[in-house]
Amino acid sequence: MSVAPEQLMEELRTLCRGRGVQTPGIDLHVGPALRQVCGVVETDGAEAVRTKLRDWVANAARAFPVEVRNAVLAPLGLHDDAQFRFLNERIEWLARQQDRGARTVRRRMDAGLQRLVEVALQPAPSTTHVAPSELWHVKEFDALLKLDGPTPACTERRTVVADTDGVNEIAWSITIPSPTPDGAPGDLDVEVLHGVELIGHERPSPRRFLMKLRLPRPLNAGQTHQFALEVRVPRGQSMRPTYVFWPERMCESFRLRVRFDRDDLPESVWRVEEALARDTDDLTPWPQSLPLDEIGEIDVQFPHPRQGRGYGVQWTPR
Repeated sequence: MSVAPEQLMEELRTLCRGRGVQTPGIDLHVGPALRQVCGVVETDGAEAVRTKLRDWVANAARAFPVEVRNAVLAPLGLHDDAQFRFLNERIEWLARQQDRGARTVRRRMDAGLQRLVEVALQPAPSTTHVAPSELWHVKEFDALLKLDGPTPACTERRTVVADTDGVNEIAWSITIPSPTPDGAPGDLDVEVLHGVELIGHERPSPRRFLMKLRLPRPLNAGQTHQFALEVRVPRGQSMRPTYVFWPERMCESFRLRVRFDRDDLPESVWRVEEALARDTDDLTPWPQSLPLDEIGEIDVQFPHPRQGRGYGVQWTPR
């Protein structure tokens, strides 16, 4: 299906309204033209759609002049310093930054969006085309959740693969459930162990944490890089008995190990696989129960987890 430039332009203008790309339920607000150019598929949930939009815009606007690039990022809700609720507020912020009137900024916004349309419609430079949403993917994701210490902690190691040249930043995100069904979302402590530098972080919603990570050097297509993070629940804050990974981009392999407290072993543990949204909310045991080994650990692996589906374990405390 070919993309009509007028339709793509109108969809981009519509997307700028309200919170832009940060709009909750963004998958319901993205039109067919944007879905095609961003590589959105039918099974993508809201976060997967948001990630693909963000990656496509960032890649397309990379070579724009600074004032044009900011006139695209801010209205779409993608500029770290312009996370305002309404488009008018983001336009006013941009006008102050560029020392221009709001009408001038809106003209620059339209010019920037037009540049995005031009990038989207340009022919591929070769027969091997890399979709904008595939700037990089995860080769291996290995998580070790430790529940036998003073507070729950998880070591997450990822090996990423560049799918195009010049990948120097990646985004890492985590969504945490409330400790109790009627409780407020908690906090997280995140520490870089090796392989990346934390250069930006935000909390787009009460439950979602988003980190921007810089690689030590740009990766070219096919090159790999490993990094590790330590994620801890602050002392005194309870954790819901669940760890489920929801891939936002292609992942070749996911492995999860959980080490329980030998003095406080769970009543039951079960494997979660191919879960849909809300399937894991009520903590109802799944048929695939998991036995603990002699030292109180479980080890599960998931080859080729699908985007938009949930994989991991849940348990019932005694």
